[in-house]
Amino acid sequence: MKLALKELKFYKFKYVLVTLILFLLAFLVLFISALAQGLAKENVSGVEAWNQKYFIISEGVDDSLTQSNIGDQLDQIEEITNDGHKIQFSRNSLSTPDSNIDMVFTNTDENIVPQADSGRLPETANEILLNYKLTDEGCSIGDTIELKDTDVTYEITGFTDDIMYAHTSMAYVTADGMDRLDRTSIAAVALPESMGGISDDINEIEDIKMVSEDDIMQAIPSYQAEQQPLNLMIVFLFIISAIVLSAFFYVITIQKSSQLGILKAIGTKNSELVKAILVQVILITLIGVILSVAIMFGLNTVIPVSMPFYLNTSLMMVVSGLFLVVAFLGAILSLVRIVKIDPLDAIGGE
Repeated sequence: MKLALKELKFYKFKYVLVTLILFLLAFLVLFISALAQGLAKENVSGVEAWNQKYFIISEGVDDSLTQSNIGDQLDQIEEITNDGHKIQFSRNSLSTPDSNIDMVFTNTDENIVPQADSGRLPETANEILLNYKLTDEGCSIGDTIELKDTDVTYEITGFTDDIMYAHTSMAYVTADGMDRLDRTSIAAVALPESMGGISDDINEIEDIKMVSEDDIMQAIPSYQAEQQPLNLMIVFLFIISAIVLSAFFYVITIQKSSQLGILKAIGTKNSELVKAILVQVILITLIGVILSVAIMFGLNTVIPVSMPFYLNTSLMMVVSGLFLVVAFLGAILSLVRIVKIDPLDAIGGE
């Protein structure tokens, strides 16, 4: 430990430089991860908010809720499910004080509707619960908004957390409120995990099938299209981090070969030299990662709500842990080099 700290102090410029590089890499990974999480939430948070394991939808619609319509088979479905939750869908545009916003309207259900983060849930046919992102469009609780090109109006009773489907904000109204809309369909019946055993009976109904929550999410076209390239970028950034750390510590080790040889010649064990390198790796990585995490939390307070950005604390901890693993992997070449250094060769002896 003492040897590691002395070396950090002596070669401070080099170690500050690699710490800065590691900080930038960690920040970039965390930022892209938060962006990927934000984009994912904008695609599937509406499905997750229902907190249901299975969905009964139309066959031949590629598992898309917006294309599904099970109204004609609803009676047959209800004979089997008894306890299903009807999900109605309607795509419309709202005229807000600042602009026109495309929305996905759906019905409230006491068992699957998300909680209102401010205000309350709609109780009458002319009330509506909106995504809090619409506060940036000038919407407030108590305001009256209308559907574009119609006379249909709703009073805003509250706002819910970032609930969206395929990058479109979701609006919650009562079943009677849905009746006021055009192009309304019964898109699905949502079921809890305990109802998984009825899938065979459901699949016997013509043009109907039962799918999982994950199937519904994967069917959203933009979900996979956005997540795959971002996740690939994160993987490559980890690889780059390993290469940078490996190259840095290996070059430093080569430059210090004579000093390391002298230390070995006077009795310093390989284990002590290896420990010094590992301590340096841990300190540099921790400083870089902690700084990047701190800045991420700072950014989270100033980034506008309209930006798809979501900090997942658990994911940040995993990413930070992976950086420590990557740092250790990057230091392996240096550790091997240290062990192989011959004291006589290092100091020019024969």
